[in-house]
Amino acid sequence: MFRIRHGIRVWDCSTWLLFDDVLPFQKIFSQHLAHVLPRLKILEIINELEQEQKAKEITLNINLVGFHHLTTLILYDIHMDYAEQFLCQIHLSSLVKLAIKKHILLTIVQQNHPQARDNCLRIGKLRTSEPSYEIIHTIQQFFPLADYVKHKNEY
Repeated sequence: MFRIRHGIRVWDCSTWLLFDDVLPFQKIFSQHLAHVLPRLKILEIINELEQEQKAKEITLNINLVGFHHLTTLILYDIHMDYAEQFLCQIHLSSLVKLAIKKHILLTIVQQNHPQARDNCLRIGKLRTSEPSYEIIHTIQQFFPLADYVKHKNEY
C-alpha cells in the first residue's frame, strides 16, 4: 500500500492532506489515517455524503484515535457526520486553526460535546463558510482564544 524508501514509509513524513472522496468514509478510515500519517499537520476533508455507519454508533475506544500534530482542520465541504467525528470523537491536542461550514459550526456548539469543547479550547484562528457576525458572542464562548477571521462578505 505504501512505498518504502530508505527503510521509511514515504507517507510517514506527509504533513498536509486534502482528502476528497465520492464515497462516504467510515470512522475506521480516520483511525488508519492517524496511524499512517503520524506527522499530519493540515487536513482538509471534502465529502458531503452521509456516513453509512455513524461515528457515535461505533463502540471502538475513541482514546486510541488522535491526530497529535494536526494544527489545521478545514471542513468547508463536508457532511455533519465528519465534523462530529473529527471534533467530538477524535483527540486533536494541537489544533489551532479551524475552517468550517457555518451551520455545522452552530450545530457543534449547540451540542456542547466535552471532546469538541476540549479540541476547540486552543483554536486561535476560526473561519466560517458564511458571515457569522450575528453569532460572534456564541463563537467567543465556545472558542475563548480564537480570533474570528471575518468572511470576505463581512464589513
